[in-house]
Amino acid sequence: METIMTTSQETWLWIGTAGMALGALSIQIVGHGMTQSHHRVTSFFVCAIAACLYLLMAQGQGDIIVSKATLALTPLGIGADVSAKLVYFARYIDWIVTTPLLLIGLVTVGLKPLSGGGEQTRERLGLVAGIIGADIMMILTGLFGALSLDSTHKYVWFAVSFGFFIAVLALVWGPVRAAAAEQGAATAALYNKLLGILTVLWFIYPVLWLLGTEGTGAISLNTEVAVFTIIDLSAKVGFGLLLLTGIKKITGPPAAAGAS
Repeated sequence: METIMTTSQETWLWIGTAGMALGALSIQIVGHGMTQSHHRVTSFFVCAIAACLYLLMAQGQGDIIVSKATLALTPLGIGADVSAKLVYFARYIDWIVTTPLLLIGLVTVGLKPLSGGGEQTRERLGLVAGIIGADIMMILTGLFGALSLDSTHKYVWFAVSFGFFIAVLALVWGPVRAAAAEQGAATAALYNKLLGILTVLWFIYPVLWLLGTEGTGAISLNTEVAVFTIIDLSAKVGFGLLLLTGIKKITGPPAAAGAS
């Protein structure tokens, strides 16, 4: 297996760095003056955090060589013939922070703001906590799989991670989508558009994990890094810009200062 970052990988990681940084800047520009500024803030930090983690990987600081001798998660009984592999652990640091922010951006489109307390507020907070908790567990258990050399352990962790992924989808396609429908046609249409795009993009991640060096090794690490970069840019920069432009269409321009 590959244990050295190639020129191709480095190039794609620098593309990811620049793309995320430009995306963060674009989101600040597009979101300027928005009445619902929390969408601009979350979308900005999704791209800003990703830019920093891509920079970490591009400089060769965001990867680790996983082998029997270097990884504490490796069971002592594993065969000595297992090769070492290069794992970009910084991806998981990125995802465990940015994917909850992405989901907050999506969920706050679908859920109507609540005022005061009461049972409805507690149920709403429980729903959001369930979505974010399942998402964090999805990323964390995916990392456990990536750091596992034993095939059985690796695919057990993948199955657990995929189970949490399905839980996230069940919540955003179920109760949150139903709540969006109650807010009118415009909000429902925007939510369904964003939800469909994010679902398609996010389904590529487990497929790529399985085909890549952390799974079956059917594709090279060069290809894996390139595809991850493209999908990351689409799911972060592209999604953020669609979110902001969609919200601006629904809410309209901000009221002019001093208008009566």
